[in-house]
Amino acid sequence: MKQLLNRWVLLGILLFMSTLVVGLDKEGYNIRVRIDGYENDTCILAHHYGDKKYISATVTSRNEDNEFIFEGEEPLKGGVYLVLIKDNNNYFEFLVPNEEDQKDMVLSTKLDKSKDLSKHLKIKGSKDNDAYLNYMRFNAKIQQKKAVLQEKIVAQTQKKKKEKLEKSLKLLDKKLKAYQLKAIEKNPDFLSSKIIADWMVQEVPESVQSDKLAWFYWTRAHFWDNFDFSDERLIRTPLFKHKMEVFTEQLTPANPDSIIVAVDAILRRTKEGKNKIMFQYAASELFNKYAKSKIICMDAVYVFLGEKYYCSGGADWVDSAQLEKICANVASIKPLQCGLYAPNIRLKKLDGTPISLYDVKAKYTAIYFWDPSCGNCSKTSDRLVPVYHKYKDKGFEIFGICSDSWKNLDKCKKKVAEKGMVFINTSEKAYPLAVAKKYYDLKANPYIILLDEDKKIMYKRVDPQQIDAILKRAFEQEKTELDQKE
Repeated sequence: MKQLLNRWVLLGILLFMSTLVVGLDKEGYNIRVRIDGYENDTCILAHHYGDKKYISATVTSRNEDNEFIFEGEEPLKGGVYLVLIKDNNNYFEFLVPNEEDQKDMVLSTKLDKSKDLSKHLKIKGSKDNDAYLNYMRFNAKIQQKKAVLQEKIVAQTQKKKKEKLEKSLKLLDKKLKAYQLKAIEKNPDFLSSKIIADWMVQEVPESVQSDKLAWFYWTRAHFWDNFDFSDERLIRTPLFKHKMEVFTEQLTPANPDSIIVAVDAILRRTKEGKNKIMFQYAASELFNKYAKSKIICMDAVYVFLGEKYYCSGGADWVDSAQLEKICANVASIKPLQCGLYAPNIRLKKLDGTPISLYDVKAKYTAIYFWDPSCGNCSKTSDRLVPVYHKYKDKGFEIFGICSDSWKNLDKCKKKVAEKGMVFINTSEKAYPLAVAKKYYDLKANPYIILLDEDKKIMYKRVDPQQIDAILKRAFEQEKTELDQKE
């Protein structure tokens, strides 16, 4: 009997232990949120994805402990998350660093007159969040002290006292840097450490501080030093998207060749980080950005990214039918990049005389696709005709292409007479006209391309006002150079 009892006791212990193990190994997430002073029954869990925020879950009731419960069977992906409340869309942020921390996380705060939910935020069940909150509060105190010192420095007139204040300011920076380095060294794999590392202000060598150009190149060369391209959690923070924008827009000259080098450098680093999700995110963001770019000639970046990273077989996340469309579009745009020779086209003037684009002898030639029934074309023509008269005697010509075929030639002629479009105007039968449109990837009228004397593409999708500014600058520069020779 005693032996049997011992067996039942042992079995009970084993069952209890197995329950604990199952509890510890549970999947998914369970995040409890308590906000004292908040009366509304709606609470929202959201996450960052680049520069946007997306809702992850919404809860419309509390449990008996006055907590909102966010839970799901699948773990949340790591990143910076937000808890939003209905009062003026107020929110606070926290980290979801790994699968373990989200299994039993408790967030508590209160809504007071300050409306700052982060002020009273406490987080249980996540050491990563503890490190993050401690850093944020330490940094806030440092920044407050720096602000006070900076005001005193501006107001101070005595040199020695000003130098003393500046020294105190540098000491605060050193104190913050020491805290950052210690936090990173202690927990190198924490998401908070990855964020803190990227926030660290880099110390520019004294040898380049006084030289603006040297400072620029040094900053650009070391811009990504503390960023971890292997950690896909950084996609779900504002950091990566923001850094890509700063690198391509502020630290890179605004010309296609320079931008191509910059985007290639970013994608090369994601490849070196050996994280496919990071590469996919960066490639998609950059490709879509330059596909939509309104900056003249920047489609060269789109062509580069399309050829190297999409149409070469590297974009396996894109649907095959969609990829085929992308690559067809890249192929159609490629011959029309700025700096390349414009495709020659052979049409007929409205009086029936044959003419090709390369027959036109001018310092600058604008190819102008227009349609007689297009309202925007009429407005464009009204603004383009004065520009033509202003510069035609200096070497400017317009090669107009009426998008209506030879069957509707009367419509073309009527519009030319109505608008005073005395420059070259052409049309043709449907097929030759279709070929011309295809050569220039015409998607909509009006469409203007400006060519140089050798018929190389200078600018695309420009309007009459831009042409006026371009030609004014070009002819003024030409005059200045002639004056200098004399």
